[in-house]
Amino acid sequence: MPVTMLDVARRAGVSTATVSRVLNTPDVVNAATRERVMDSIRQLDYKLNVAARRLRTNQTRMIAVVVPTIAEPVINQVIEAVEDAAIAQGYTLLLCSTRGDAGREQSYIDLLTQQMAVDGVLYVSPRAAPEDVCRLVQGPAPLVLCNYSIDDHAAPSVWIDHVSSIYQTTRYLIDLGHRRITLLNLSAPFYQPARMRRRGYEMALTEAGLPLDPARIIEIHQPTYNTDEWRSVIGDLLDQPNRPTAVVAFNDEVALEVYAACRARGLTIPSDISITGCDDTLLARYADPPLTTVCVPAYELGRQAMKHLLRQISGKPARAGSIPRLGVELVIRESCAPPAV
Repeated sequence: MPVTMLDVARRAGVSTATVSRVLNTPDVVNAATRERVMDSIRQLDYKLNVAARRLRTNQTRMIAVVVPTIAEPVINQVIEAVEDAAIAQGYTLLLCSTRGDAGREQSYIDLLTQQMAVDGVLYVSPRAAPEDVCRLVQGPAPLVLCNYSIDDHAAPSVWIDHVSSIYQTTRYLIDLGHRRITLLNLSAPFYQPARMRRRGYEMALTEAGLPLDPARIIEIHQPTYNTDEWRSVIGDLLDQPNRPTAVVAFNDEVALEVYAACRARGLTIPSDISITGCDDTLLARYADPPLTTVCVPAYELGRQAMKHLLRQISGKPARAGSIPRLGVELVIRESCAPPAV
């Protein structure tokens, strides 16, 4: 005979309502009671009837998380924060990685608006057009956007200050005396972090009274950085007769591709060329030389996003528009020096 919730309640010495709260809203139950109930569940090998609960509560206890990739350390930190919050609240995650592919992204949007029932959707750094993301805004599940916003729509948007990230690295290089500074960026038209980082680069040059040379901005529509396309572009940049004295990379991965290309050409960092990254990944700290970069609050981004999503799931009104941007911090290491010429 199957073990019931009543059996668990009797063994734990609590009501069935308390068992239900432990399974559905564990944060409202004190730790000692929660642990006693969980011990009873393990001892009795109680299996929750998920299908029955869904019919009874109209909830799946599942949250969809759409990300551009699972290969980036920053995205991994966001996912960890989301998972920690989900587990604490008794939710499981449906992870959807688009790999920067427009068709794959459309398929996930179709899935979440037409086929798959979830209690909420967290969309991290979309690259889709606004009209496609709007389908999720108008869909059946609450939605929170990370690093993306849509005008005149109520979906909350949680941001890292990407403008400040590249503004700070570019300004730092300018203060060291660099004038030939190239930006290596992504060209995806709807990928808002890339557009914001370009704006930070342009702001720093404009404030310093330096010209905006379009030839110094190189943008590639290729979301995976370890590719022949990135290596070819970086190689051509370094082989120019009047190569830049400094490179501002979109992120640490791109910066380390520049490192590799410099080594292949016998160029020394920072004597021959200065390089900055963004994200402050572990590899940035242990590169040779250690990479000057920007520390971004990726875990906090995921935590804040889940906070606002869970608020909506619980029936509280969505906070429309952008939530104040999360700050970033310049981390100065050994990959930059004043220009040799």
